[in-house]
Amino acid sequence: MCIGSDRHMRQDEQLRSSGSFAISRTNHQYHPHSLIISLNVINHLLDRLIYCGLIGQVLVGVAFGTEQAIVQLGYLGLILLVYEGGLNTNFKSLKANAGLSILVALTGICLPIAFAFCLRSLASATPLQAFAAGAALCSTSLGTTFTILNTSGLNNTRLGTVLTSAAMMDDLVGLVLVEVISKLGSGPSSFHAITVVRPIFVSIGLVLFVLLTCRYLVKPISLLIGGPSSSAVMRAIRKQPDKATLVTHTTLLFGIVAAASYAGTSNLFAAYLAGASIS
Repeated sequence: MCIGSDRHMRQDEQLRSSGSFAISRTNHQYHPHSLIISLNVINHLLDRLIYCGLIGQVLVGVAFGTEQAIVQLGYLGLILLVYEGGLNTNFKSLKANAGLSILVALTGICLPIAFAFCLRSLASATPLQAFAAGAALCSTSLGTTFTILNTSGLNNTRLGTVLTSAAMMDDLVGLVLVEVISKLGSGPSSFHAITVVRPIFVSIGLVLFVLLTCRYLVKPISLLIGGPSSSAVMRAIRKQPDKATLVTHTTLLFGIVAAASYAGTSNLFAAYLAGASIS
């Protein structure tokens, strides 16, 4: 249900702001349980037969349409999926392959935009329309990436680390491109440097905030909980570790995602940082 929802949302906004065409949608009336059953049945059958349950889920989503409630639930599922990816992050491998990850991310961003401009004359498109088309193609589906890595068992390998970090970079760049296209679509006079600068610096600040919080707040609290203490609160936490863990994970995830959305950066990137900070 969450597969590809980030790509669909971003592409709709990019194409709408570019003015290239209008998209009309028809509201479909169906029972939510039929969608859930179809997703699970198709995923199970195709995984057993030809190992492509993910493609089946995408096709089911296309067939059922874009009911707004289902789209929102799918986006919540996408946030949880990215959060799980952050929990499985190997920081040693991430640091060792940082250069390769940046190269992969740049390739995935620059090539689609370059191809769009090369083919612009065939469709008699304007430069803005070509840029919007290239930006829509360079957006990485985080849901697809994490699902494939989890089902194939490659999330802790070098390949999984490179793809995950590159997908995160693409997500941040895609957020900037969406803002740039929306402003250019409204007119050149509405474009300001803050449109590009704000998401980048907010993302950097969020990373620094998470690192400092883990070092000077989370670590001392973890040592306090694990060490000897006569506090009633500590005794209650030790008696119910599962509930305490659930509350901690939920509070951290919601807090960081809400702060990132308010500040103007990617909430999927924030969900990944929340999971990585706990791991």
